[in-house]
Amino acid sequence: MFKRNITIKFLLAILILHLSTISLFASEDKFGYVDAKRILASHPQFEQRQREFQAFSQKKADDARAAAEKETDQTKRMVIIRTAERETGEEGDRLMNPITDEINKIIEEVAKSKGVTIVMHKVLFYYGGIDLTDEVIGRVKKIKE
Repeated sequence: MFKRNITIKFLLAILILHLSTISLFASEDKFGYVDAKRILASHPQFEQRQREFQAFSQKKADDARAAAEKETDQTKRMVIIRTAERETGEEGDRLMNPITDEINKIIEEVAKSKGVTIVMHKVLFYYGGIDLTDEVIGRVKKIKE
């Protein structure tokens, strides 16, 4: 679920970045695409951050479960669970946003260097477009841990 949320946020950030300044229907636009999952997995800090998140998430879930079991009021149980979910999401954002920000910047740089004006996730393309994934991964791998 965490990977899917990060991928969705990553895709939305790419789309918002490009759609806010560029018309989708302009005939001179050049389309590119990336494989967000491969790019994210290639980041030197991704696995460590993912392990940190999983450890945090597991501890938060265990703590919330223990606190909820002690609580007799159903409403208070739900508050405990929702608070744990919110805090887990915030921690995921704290850990992953710097990585996705770096990746988005690199995607933008690669796209500009190729004259690409619109970048989308590869699943949105049936055919055509320029695959920027490998060049982005090459630059992402050069990021120092």
